[in-house]
Amino acid sequence: MTNRYDKIPDYKVIKSAMQQELTDKQIEYVKSEIETAALQNDDNVHVDLMSFNSSQKRKLGQFLKSKGYKFVEESNWSFLVNL
Repeated sequence: MTNRYDKIPDYKVIKSAMQQELTDKQIEYVKSEIETAALQNDDNVHVDLMSFNSSQKRKLGQFLKSKGYKFVEESNWSFLVNL
């Protein structure tokens, strides 16, 4: 009987997996920043990463690079992305 229940993952595993993904609010924020910079004819967009954890920052960086964006500057606090 206890072996059946052992298959349920520990909450720490689930929480860790959830924290690696970007939230809807974070995705909307990045989208808005890129759209605003494009509408203002800016060459670069500044993305503030204060609300992102390290896994989310890495995930966002990988995703933006996969979409063809080039980074002008990367730090722990922000990305400066060339449009």
